[in-house]
Amino acid sequence: MSVQETRRTAERRSVPNSDFYGNHDNDSRGPYLLADLTVHGARPLLQYDWRGHLPPNGRHWRFTLERAQAEDADGRIVWPAHGSRPRLKRYISEQQETLRDQDDAPGASVERALRSMLQALAQEIVRSPDYLMHVEWRDLERLLGEVLSGLGFDVLVTRPGRDGGFDLELRCAEAGQPVIYLVEIKHWKAPSRPGPHILERFFEVVMVYGASRGLLLSSSGYSVPALSGRTEIARQLVRLGDADKIVALCQSYVRHTLGAWTPTDALPNILFADTF
Repeated sequence: MSVQETRRTAERRSVPNSDFYGNHDNDSRGPYLLADLTVHGARPLLQYDWRGHLPPNGRHWRFTLERAQAEDADGRIVWPAHGSRPRLKRYISEQQETLRDQDDAPGASVERALRSMLQALAQEIVRSPDYLMHVEWRDLERLLGEVLSGLGFDVLVTRPGRDGGFDLELRCAEAGQPVIYLVEIKHWKAPSRPGPHILERFFEVVMVYGASRGLLLSSSGYSVPALSGRTEIARQLVRLGDADKIVALCQSYVRHTLGAWTPTDALPNILFADTF
């Protein structure tokens, strides 16, 4: 199935896909999906500090503080370990009722269709890792943005042509301190592989931006000179991942959305595990 067919299939869905819902804590209200508690926009009244958490740049909380506290008291908020942001439980029963009885707000159906498409892509890659090479480069950037957001990062996907040398900006807490990681994605067809100049340029971008570390992901691997010419400083500041790392991130995301796995490692450990 092509990416375009996957997108059309996702857009035609009129009910939630139960495959994405889980109930690993045996909630009496049934299976649920963990949803982001922030939305795009900058509403000053919804920019409050909530138990040490603030919305990322360009976003605000979905609820007022009073409503958020009420949802928390009702057991509908999940607070992951290691300082990652809280998530809202969206129960499948409520989602089905909403889809049946209410019209979508402007833009909501588009956002849901896009997210559903990205979830379908992640599942397809997990089922058949070779499918990764059929994904268009921009779809892969959006997919990894959704995957890393689903795992707990605050994610900004940059605009094409205005990315400043990176595709994703990730924010989270490490040892209680806010940190920023940059991710650059190269989705080339073999035998084309990033060489030393690509690594050097991304190293400079991470340095100039002041990020804690960077992750360069290449679905086709790296040239021998790129790997052999790295200094120890470059290895510490910029880690490298290949197609296997991309698939592994998708696997963690799918298992998490199904409720079959809850991250226990700190987010930086998940991001940089099995990189070189």
